[in-house]
Amino acid sequence: MPFPWNFTHENVFKAVRVIVKVMNWRGITSLILAVYLLAASVEAKRVLVYEVGTSSQYTIEGQYGKFAEELRKRGYEVASIEKGELTKDKLENYDVLVIQDLNKQLTTGEISAIIWFVLQQGRGLFINGGGQGKANQLTIPFGVTVDNGLLIDTTDQIPNLKDRNSFTIDRFLDYSMTATIRHGVTRIGFYKDAGIMLSGSSKCIATGNQDTYSDTGSFAAGSEPCVAAASIFGSGLVFTLSDIDMFGNKYINDYNNKNFGLNIIDWLSISTDETQLENSTTELVLQIKEMRLENTKLQQQIKQVSDEKADLTGKFQQISAQNRDLQQQLDDIQNGMIGPFNRSNWAIIILGACILLAAIAYSRNKSTEIRIKDEDILSELGYELDSGKQAKPGEAPKEPENR
Repeated sequence: MPFPWNFTHENVFKAVRVIVKVMNWRGITSLILAVYLLAASVEAKRVLVYEVGTSSQYTIEGQYGKFAEELRKRGYEVASIEKGELTKDKLENYDVLVIQDLNKQLTTGEISAIIWFVLQQGRGLFINGGGQGKANQLTIPFGVTVDNGLLIDTTDQIPNLKDRNSFTIDRFLDYSMTATIRHGVTRIGFYKDAGIMLSGSSKCIATGNQDTYSDTGSFAAGSEPCVAAASIFGSGLVFTLSDIDMFGNKYINDYNNKNFGLNIIDWLSISTDETQLENSTTELVLQIKEMRLENTKLQQQIKQVSDEKADLTGKFQQISAQNRDLQQQLDDIQNGMIGPFNRSNWAIIILGACILLAAIAYSRNKSTEIRIKDEDILSELGYELDSGKQAKPGEAPKEPENR
């Protein structure tokens, strides 16, 4: 069927003018940006863990070893900094910075480098744990303040811990720009830590329930205190979690803790580009990048399923060969095979054995018959055979009696 349009230069220009009238330039820009982001390739992301002054139990060589290993399995390159000062030069080669259990005062230069990393470079920052109030020197600029008390929950306590300060959380707030964080997460464990207070554009991601409150009075019962928050800061992303133990080796496999931690890093790794964008466009970029990230995950799942299919195919072929061998043995049995010979062979063997036995029996009978005939002939000649009896010494043998 021919096209109804005549594709002359004049008609093409008319079509372009119509499109421009229908879509404003901002819409066209967003469309081009979406196509570019969806088509862009995804490279391996690099994660830097800040461990200067951190307790040894919260390092990637210590109690965060399993979490680091899970990140590597997902394709991340994970490294740590254990001494020295954070600088722009050290940060520029990484996509996500993880600062956990911060127990030291950062220098002005380090704070400046971190803000530059997020604000101007458009990278991701994960602040994990309150660090006894030391984390607030970083969280406050991003609209988050970590309380210095412990949260208490009287209804959702973790069974094996039996502690009012350790409980489960199943309340999550959903936003289009943070959809990645919720994948495969319905319940997480919370282990003896504080709530957080928000300001500015920070968004709460997970909260306690109506029975959760703080022992300092900062959060009253019914306030549903926040424990995890996400922030868009310039062109970068920031995530704050008040519980440092959630992703440690001891608890990472509880509930959906592992998925939650991996999703946080995934979300931070899709930080916006260096270009400053308006809020609405920034959220659009995040949604598009989340779609790209989900597409990458699906491709990884497809590859994993394909590998499993190939493995199962090999096992199936092996089982099929074994089945053919067993079927052949069954057919042999049904066709008269008994051991290494079939029924005909066994019949010939048995017949041969019978003939052999008969020949042996016949031979013995023949020998006995000949011996009896010899005795009869001697008897007819007048000799008596006395089996077992002999003449005594000096005694003449008896003469046979005349008949």
